[in-house]
Amino acid sequence: MSVEAKIRSLQRFLRANPALADVPFATIAGRPVTPREALRMLRAGVMVREVMNALAGAGLDPPQVDWELAQAYYESLLRKPGPKPKVYVIPQGEVVGVELSLEEALEHIKRRDRIGASLLQSYLALKREMARRMGR
Repeated sequence: MSVEAKIRSLQRFLRANPALADVPFATIAGRPVTPREALRMLRAGVMVREVMNALAGAGLDPPQVDWELAQAYYESLLRKPGPKPKVYVIPQGEVVGVELSLEEALEHIKRRDRIGASLLQSYLALKREMARRMGR
């Protein structure tokens, strides 16, 4: 796909999915990137090959990168203005759920514990859906 076609594709994705515009979905040059940032980079002609590769491989990252992206996602939620939602997680293998603040959820992601792994699985499902909608 050409750069121009990818720009149009990302524009359509952002119009159709505004809630996903600022969700980190890939890393470029070692830092998490959102669809909105990827579009800006393509428009500016910055790191075009890297952005195109990240878009082509969306949802196919190694585990270490997935953990980093999940952490970036929760950090981005904490930076948003306004009241912070609660996170509900059902740890793998358990029926009883756990209510967490965003700060607590981020700590579990950083510790990479069992609850963090459940949060990671939820984030990965979101990332796969984003990749599907972007037409990876």
